[in-house]
Amino acid sequence: MAQVRALVFEMGSTTPFLNDEFQDLRLVITGRVVNSSPVWAAVGGKWFMYRDVNNIMTISNEAHCAEGRAEGIMHNTLVTADGAIAPTDLPSDKWLSNMGATLEAQYASAERSRPGRRWARVPNVHVTTVHGLDDGDPSMAAALRQLAALA
Repeated sequence: MAQVRALVFEMGSTTPFLNDEFQDLRLVITGRVVNSSPVWAAVGGKWFMYRDVNNIMTISNEAHCAEGRAEGIMHNTLVTADGAIAPTDLPSDKWLSNMGATLEAQYASAERSRPGRRWARVPNVHVTTVHGLDDGDPSMAAALRQLAALA
């Protein structure tokens, strides 16, 4: 249910940190499921957001997504074992990127997740819903009623 609140969303850093490809990344929910969670595809189809085998939301390429691998260009460190969290609900201060998604100058001086690691902390990530269903939408309201009836 949480995922349909974020059918289409944009993400990026509110400060100049990510490169142009990731600064205003727009993702759209797909019909695919990986590791029991939905997959979002970036406009253009090069990047995918999915819950990986370590139960974290990862942005990676098609091959890694198809395998559910914990190998990508960005990820959020929140562990979501049940997969019920929407990308818009991920903590904005838990995003990490590698040099493929980060401006070169920023990457060189960025705070690392751990000393000597390739993952840099992305400051001020925003994830904004472009299109989603809210509780007042007739489709969402019907689904919520069905869910309540099961409980």
